[in-house]
Amino acid sequence: MINNILLQENHSSISEREVEIVHLLSMGYNSKEIGEMLFISEHTVNTHRRNMVRKLDLKNSYQLIVWAFKERILSL
Repeated sequence: MINNILLQENHSSISEREVEIVHLLSMGYNSKEIGEMLFISEHTVNTHRRNMVRKLDLKNSYQLIVWAFKERILSL
């Protein structure tokens, strides 16, 4: 599911778990659904989302998904 080469190139940006979360967000899943899929709490998903937005200096999850496509972490 996740291209390891992309993770290595972007290792300083977001973690592998964060890549999983942004991928599921881009597919339209909410935090509760993502938590259930990854066997983590909804709160943990929200913490990952918040951390990604903060460390990438973005404003919201929408910008996070756009960033992931621009950085080729996600693709169509």
